[in-house]
Amino acid sequence: MSVKWRLNVLMAERYLNNKDLMEATGMHPVAISKLKNSQEMPEKLERATLEKLCTALKCQPGDLMLWEPDLETTESFSATHQDNKEKKHHCSALDIIDELPGQRLFKTPEEADQYPQEERSKWEN
Repeated sequence: MSVKWRLNVLMAERYLNNKDLMEATGMHPVAISKLKNSQEMPEKLERATLEKLCTALKCQPGDLMLWEPDLETTESFSATHQDNKEKKHHCSALDIIDELPGQRLFKTPEEADQYPQEERSKWEN
């Protein structure tokens, strides 16, 4: 999986060059150049930097990023999901809860309704 960095695309769409962005953000020219020339999202991107870029470009953070799943990861997920889909049958929420580790606090809906009433009566006494 990789997250593509689209700063160069947004700058081109807005007809901005490095100097324009530098003036709008107050960032160092080298920092602007590195960010613009990067094809993948930077490993470390400070919130303040992202806010400056979004303000200058009048965009949302998501406009600067594009997620592209790896083909291998997607195929692996699809195969696993299909296997799970074939194994599972439609069941109720209680069936799903029964499969979880641990024990249920209440066995019936009536018990669940009765519990708060009992607790409330203890507080009143």
